[in-house]
This record gives sequence, C-alpha cells and structure tokens, in this order.
Amino acid sequence: MNRVDGLFQKLKAKKEGALMCYLPVIGPSFNYSLEIADAFVEGGVDMFELCIPGGAPWLDGPPMQTHHKVCGQTGVTVERAFELASLVRERYPELPILPMGYVSSIVETGVDTFVGLAAAAGVDGYELPDYPAYKAGDPIGFHRKMREKNMYSVNFIDGISLAPEGTPAYRLLEEILSDAKGFLFMTASPGVTGGTGDIPLEHLKKSVARVREVQKKVDHDTPVLVGFGLTRPEHVQKVIQVVRADAVVVGSAVSRYINRHEKPEIIFKFIQSLKQETL
Repeated sequence: MNRVDGLFQKLKAKKEGALMCYLPVIGPSFNYSLEIADAFVEGGVDMFELCIPGGAPWLDGPPMQTHHKVCGQTGVTVERAFELASLVRERYPELPILPMGYVSSIVETGVDTFVGLAAAAGVDGYELPDYPAYKAGDPIGFHRKMREKNMYSVNFIDGISLAPEGTPAYRLLEEILSDAKGFLFMTASPGVTGGTGDIPLEHLKKSVARVREVQKKVDHDTPVLVGFGLTRPEHVQKVIQVVRADAVVVGSAVSRYINRHEKPEIIFKFIQSLKQETL
C-alpha cells in the first residue's frame, strides 16, 4: 500500500485531518533541512512536501522562490534533492514524502531517469501543477510511469470544481475524480503561493462539497487537500472543520521562518500550533 493511502485511512479512523508542510532543500550539507524535518515531525507533521529545484516556479510566491534561488547558489540539483528525500526516508520510514516541482525539471532530467530517482529515494508521489495528465492525455507518460512504481501524480483541480454539468470542464472533473489516487490538490486562494489575507471560506465549502458530490456519482473517493494562502492556525481550523477538507498544506508560512534562519525549536512550535487545529 502507498504510504499516502495508509495515512489517510489511519487519520479517517481518528477523525483527524492531515498536515503537510513544505521542506526546502538547503545545501550543500542538508544539515539544516534535516533539523527542520525533525522539528516538523516533533510538531506533528503527517506528510512532507519536498522542494524540487529547477524550471520556472511560477506558482511559488516569494518565500518559496527564495529556496529555488538558494538551490542554484548552493549547487542543489534534482539529483541532490532526491538525496535529501532518501535521508528523510531513512529517518522516517512511515511518513509520506511528496516532492513538488514543475514539468520542465522532469523533461530536462528525462522522464525515466526522474521516475527512477523518485522511486529509489522512496517518495510516495509528486505534486505537478503544470502537467496535463488528463486534459492532454499524459503527454510524456509521467502519470503512468509513476503509477507503475506505486507512486502517485497528484492532480490539481482548481478552476473546474464548480464547472456546470455537461460542460467540457465538468467532464474533465469527472474523469479526474474517477481515477485520482493519493489526494486531490485544491487551491484556497487564486494566484501564487504565499498569500497573507483571509481565505475564501464559502467558495471552498462549495468546491469541496461539489467534489464530494461528483465523487459519489463516479463511485471513487479520494481525499481532498487544500493549500495556497494558509498561513495561520485558524486557517487550518477553518479548512478542516468548516470546509471539511481531509488535509492542508502550509508552505510559504513555514518558509518565512526558514528564510529567517529560525531555530528548529521555533519552527516546531509553529508546526505544533498548526497540527493542533487538525485534531
């Protein structure tokens, strides 16, 4: 069983939401990244979202773009990022690890090589916001090749969750929801990551409810994760308790602590405050 599936089964039984947080790849030694990973786990993180450098990180706001810049400055490549994933896997055999990156990094590395690196590192899936796995029929075979290795290519469903029935967008939503594995990624706020304002609570409630409705229709249930713009514990509480999502991811808010080179114990306290709101 993929670790993501096992995690959501366990949390569902406890009526608990999942917390994913963004782990940057800070070279050249990875020591600080591993200290952050330890602080994440001590604070209650359920899944790691791992930065994969390269390409044009157009969805990442300034806090996370800083990590991509530092990767370039310290010689962190795609291969080295997967080295960190391997180290995290050795430390935490049971926790899901899902890198996030962009399709250009996969193409530059080579699809087969990239999937091989991911499998060897022990990751559980890949968040790929700019890849049309369904809309364009998996053009480079990444979606299929990941599944062949029991890893999931996570689908982003922003923009189509409220599509009118009978439209092409609605048919695409049905296709994705009838086949998706791992979890579905729904963005809380439009635009890039790193927003600091309020989240559109009513819109999210309608979107998640619609996804549940279509999932029931196609008889295929995949957890829903919400991210982008979640910066405070109260955001996590609202998304889990009011929106009724299954999981949240907090990236830029954590990155701001890391960019200030905060001590791991400070990061731990922030993570702990987030996790408390998923219980």
